[in-house]
Amino acid sequence: MWLALIAAVVAAGGNVALGLLALHRTFAAVLLAALAVAALFALRRAVAGGTRAAPVEVTKAATYCTAAVLAFVAIGLHVHWAIGASIAAVEAALVFDIVTIVARRAPARGE
Repeated sequence: MWLALIAAVVAAGGNVALGLLALHRTFAAVLLAALAVAALFALRRAVAGGTRAAPVEVTKAATYCTAAVLAFVAIGLHVHWAIGASIAAVEAALVFDIVTIVARRAPARGE
């Protein structure tokens, strides 16, 4: 539920959020660096886990890491294509996260 709300907010105001972060570059750099590091640790934990769900967890962590790096590029380098790419990457990460949560909760056929 909350992830769907966050996805809707990002879709509606992603450009505005990036604009606000661009106004406060130091804060944005620290925040996005922390998010990228957290995503890299999640990626490392998913790879080291070796469970049956590891590929899904690796993909989810990689999409969040990509979103953080693209947002950093959009804010730090003012590259126009990175603005839309970072918003799309965040949306993809959130949607993928929602799908994995729903798939985890739904019982498999025959159970």
